[in-house]
Amino acid sequence: MKKFLAQHKTPLILSVIAVVVVFGVFRLTGGSTVFSGTRIGYIGKASRSRWSGRYVSFDGMMKKTIYPEGDTLHVEIKTESGTISIEMKDSHGKVIFEKKNIETSSFDVEVPEKVVIRIEADHHKGSFDIGG
Repeated sequence: MKKFLAQHKTPLILSVIAVVVVFGVFRLTGGSTVFSGTRIGYIGKASRSRWSGRYVSFDGMMKKTIYPEGDTLHVEIKTESGTISIEMKDSHGKVIFEKKNIETSSFDVEVPEKVVIRIEADHHKGSFDIGG
């Protein structure tokens, strides 16, 4: 066993460092977007503090954690057809904002330092932009 560890010590250390770096980058960029459903013509942008997307059709659910730069998120929704709903939760899972069947509009939401955003749509054509 000692011989095996001596021969594989450097690759093992490099592998651990790589995993830590990937995890760190993942945390700094706000992680990934969870998606379930159908998106047609989807073009999206996501960073640690902002999330936006536009599309010809979105039917399903997307979820992303963001870390706002301030204590307010500005939300812009454009609805050409279909429906879209947004739910925001704090880091403890408490719902801090919820709105269903959103027409074209913009509004501000007071938020903590970490927000889990869930967007649900039913054949929605339009866009969303959520950020500071």
